[in-house]
Amino acid sequence: MEVDFGAGPRWLSPATRVIDLTPAGGLVPSEGPVDWSQLDLLPDCRTVNWSGPDRGIVDAVAARLGIRFLYWSDAVGDLDLRRTHLGTVRLDGTGLSSVRLPRLIETVLLIRPPAGLRIEAPGEGRHVDLRLFQYGPDVVIPTGLRRTRTVWLWVGGTFSATLLTALHDLEQLRLTFDASPGTLTDLPDLRQHARLRTLQLDDAYGLDPDALPELPQLRQLELNGARRTTATTLRQRFKHGPVELSISGAKSEAWLAANMDNPFRDWAEDSKPFAQAACKAYTRARRAIEAIGPDTPDRLAAGERALRGLVTDLNTIDSNDRHPQPRTGLGRLPRPGRPPSNPPGPRH
Repeated sequence: MEVDFGAGPRWLSPATRVIDLTPAGGLVPSEGPVDWSQLDLLPDCRTVNWSGPDRGIVDAVAARLGIRFLYWSDAVGDLDLRRTHLGTVRLDGTGLSSVRLPRLIETVLLIRPPAGLRIEAPGEGRHVDLRLFQYGPDVVIPTGLRRTRTVWLWVGGTFSATLLTALHDLEQLRLTFDASPGTLTDLPDLRQHARLRTLQLDDAYGLDPDALPELPQLRQLELNGARRTTATTLRQRFKHGPVELSISGAKSEAWLAANMDNPFRDWAEDSKPFAQAACKAYTRARRAIEAIGPDTPDRLAAGERALRGLVTDLNTIDSNDRHPQPRTGLGRLPRPGRPPSNPPGPRH
């Protein structure tokens, strides 16, 4: 079927469920009017990707009951989504000022939201699954979502439990550490969350198991990536219940000393040979770069050779390894200082 949103005719299947209407997608002009009536030719469309200023996207989504997912990058200003029928919204943009969420909202994913972001949600977000990916320590829970009961935070290498104080109704908490050492500080402050039943920690290699307080309602504790000593301590502590303990990816001190800052370390759970080879390739490249001194002739060329060598090694490893590629659903591919291009969201 031929559609033309304003950037010229394109062929799309009438059964299209996900449509990229960002300028990079080629369907919408980078500026000027957008022919939103073309969405009527795609009755099965459920997900829309958008970028930049509004340009009519909110009205277009509000007019179509079937659109339930909106992924909006580089959002700016004040967004009023109350007239839409969205169940999931994913937003990023340093120029975003405020968001008013619709009645049917279920999941809100905020990527590096500005500290002053204001959000208005039904019931102060009590029925909202909040996913806030700050990738750093400066996490601020928006005031309009402070009654949310389910929270996933993607933080830097250290996170203070004090930052969760405002979440009085918290029942399920997931913390994913984006960098080493993966330390959760001020652990006694978790006692403020009397309803906390589920706690999941990803890559919390700096966790002090002895500092984890007694949480009366806790029933499930999951660690994905931890020190073996931490795993041993927690298994001993909870062996008689009532907490169901699940630990994967427990690492030895020797392994962590060699690989803590290696961006390929998490791939081991998907393909151990692939991960080991990738870690070795990365270590070789890093050592080659570290060996380049200020007086090394052709420093830039030497650095480029090291990086090209890493790419060649990884391509060779990929071609030789027939195991399925490491998981990307959690965004665990190497992310040196930036968020994954397609952060995790609900399945649809």
